[in-house]
Amino acid sequence: MESASEGDRSEDHGCESDSALSDPDALDLTIRAMSGELLAELTVNGRCSAGQLAEELWRLVPPLPRSEYRLAVGTVALGLSDRLCEHMDSRAELTACVVPSRAGEFFCQVSPLKAVTLGLGLDRAAFCRSERKVGPMSFATSADGYWEDLEGNTLRVILTQEVGSIGSVISITHRLALESLENGDLRVVKGDVGEGAVVDPNMLFAAGGEIFGRF
Repeated sequence: MESASEGDRSEDHGCESDSALSDPDALDLTIRAMSGELLAELTVNGRCSAGQLAEELWRLVPPLPRSEYRLAVGTVALGLSDRLCEHMDSRAELTACVVPSRAGEFFCQVSPLKAVTLGLGLDRAAFCRSERKVGPMSFATSADGYWEDLEGNTLRVILTQEVGSIGSVISITHRLALESLENGDLRVVKGDVGEGAVVDPNMLFAAGGEIFGRF
């Protein structure tokens, strides 16, 4: 993968103004990515984060299934929130490495009457949707938040659920500790509700030992 600032391409597109060139945040970066015979080129603002660019590359030049891009400048790995302008100049080489990814959608049939869907985004956003049947009726609950990789093959999901009616809404924080299995499924190590909240067990999204199968 190659990268260049707009200033380097001035022969084709004209020179940037002095004020723009003096501000690294104002520089655009042209990224050329090739996978096999597939070539993609995109221009991003220097304020773009490594995570945003990795997600865009995933859409333009899809890597192998169950994998994602991680970016590095030289030998320095970039964090998902690192801005490109903080690490790159016209001489920098940006490398996209394909690594195993835990992102995706997962499903768990907790019981004959309860099903849960867990979504883990490439941008580390997360959601959980639960549907529970009571007789002829169905009750749906949902929560949104984020997830993060931990050491080894474990990850953590933090979700916030809004409960109540207008004027009396409370926030409940759900925490899931998960283990990634060899086949890509996720096993729940622990599921609880934070900050000492007391809830009906039926409101918990998952408990230890339950398996979320990847779609």
